[in-house]
Amino acid sequence: MQPLFKSLLVFVLANLVSASIFDFIQNQFHHGEGEQPSFEQKVLDSQCDKYLCPDTLECVASPKKCPCPFPSSQMRCPLPNGNYICISKPAGDFGGKYDDPEKNFKVDAKSNDIRDCGWVKRAWEGKL
Repeated sequence: MQPLFKSLLVFVLANLVSASIFDFIQNQFHHGEGEQPSFEQKVLDSQCDKYLCPDTLECVASPKKCPCPFPSSQMRCPLPNGNYICISKPAGDFGGKYDDPEKNFKVDAKSNDIRDCGWVKRAWEGKL
């Protein structure tokens, strides 16, 4: 065989082997999982007869009851226009003031250095 043909044959065989190896590895890690349903499909498949929260797809009585996606580290702050925003809970030791989701939105440290719902309200009003 000619050297060019040998080189081409080795190159093609090496590519076939590497493609097979990577395909095998990918199948091992995915364990034959099917495709995950899209966000749209999850919404359409929901059996919610009340209000479906857009961030978490939780079924609640009204938009005011929608939880934050990460409730252990976020707090839900209502906005004057009726919407809400989820922000990170303030870091530090605040004696558990921000732990109860039914009350933490009422806490206002009255300091622009502590980002809580009071800070969000002041930012909304342009007072920062």
